[in-house]
Amino acid sequence: MQSTTVAIVGCGMAGLSAARLLGRAGYQIVLYEKSRGVGGRMATRRVNGCTLDHGAQVIKPDGTLLADLMLGECFCEDLVQVTAPVRLYTANGEILPPDPERAVERQFAYRSGITALPKRMLQIMPHERVTLKTETRVSRIEEAAGHLLLYGETGTLIGEAHAVILTAPGPQSADLLEASRLHEDRSRSIRALRSVEYTACLTVLLGYAGPAPEPPGYALLAAERETPLLWLAFEHVKARERAPGGEALLIAQLGPEYSRDHYASPDDAVIRTTLEALHALFGETYAVPLWAQVKRWRYSQPTGEVGFDEVNPAGCRVVVCGDALRPGRGRVHQAFLSGMETAEYLMRSGVE
Repeated sequence: MQSTTVAIVGCGMAGLSAARLLGRAGYQIVLYEKSRGVGGRMATRRVNGCTLDHGAQVIKPDGTLLADLMLGECFCEDLVQVTAPVRLYTANGEILPPDPERAVERQFAYRSGITALPKRMLQIMPHERVTLKTETRVSRIEEAAGHLLLYGETGTLIGEAHAVILTAPGPQSADLLEASRLHEDRSRSIRALRSVEYTACLTVLLGYAGPAPEPPGYALLAAERETPLLWLAFEHVKARERAPGGEALLIAQLGPEYSRDHYASPDDAVIRTTLEALHALFGETYAVPLWAQVKRWRYSQPTGEVGFDEVNPAGCRVVVCGDALRPGRGRVHQAFLSGMETAEYLMRSGVE
């Protein structure tokens, strides 16, 4: 078992979950991540000493195996429960009273940012069995002599493995499969993955001079999804350490229709739309930010799903997992479960 290597393409929650199980089972794991850090859409950005989560906002693990991990072996003092309410707001700017039913499901964050969880998961893995390669993009896979060869963007061989797990959004995994040369026909897998549509999301990060006004809750959610501003989170509510100068920190996520239609619009136009929506809600309170940044998520949330067997023929050694294969619109615990299921599949198949 020590000589069996599994390459995992993507170091988000699904990839880390699979690596955790396979590493403990004795496999050698190599994680390939195209960006500089781990976490995928569990993303944290630091701006002028402030901390903001600009992808996944909170984690709701209750009733799942992820809760055991977060509150058990991966527990760290950074973990906080976000108890302030999420409130709906209407198109005419009315902020509705908190809904007690929405407060039943606990939501968690981390003082230092949501990336604390993927970093902690990587930290507790057996380092003699798990290798992380960041800023390394896998462009194609070739099957030869019982091994899978991984090639980078320049066509250079960057690694080899006995099995490969793909964790990217469905269309990106389909592109990689199509570019690869494998013994089995994966045309059905490619069609199925491309059938899963994703919403785009334009996210605006905003910082305001302190002292911060008392917010109406942790976050506001638009009652009508057609509105440009779908979600507004007050990041400093998660933990005051996020805003060391007493700043107000806002994350504004624009709705799927606006994000689709304006994905290529200049940052200034996206920020202007966001500030207009904030003015309709709060008047001049958030009219003049100290700074503003735009983050674009082309594959924010899947709006459909495919079954595991649809994209992974029996006995295949290039296995696809991730949010395209799980319900729940891209929630963190679903990605975690997808990674676990894929690891268990490889262990049952006896790949070597």
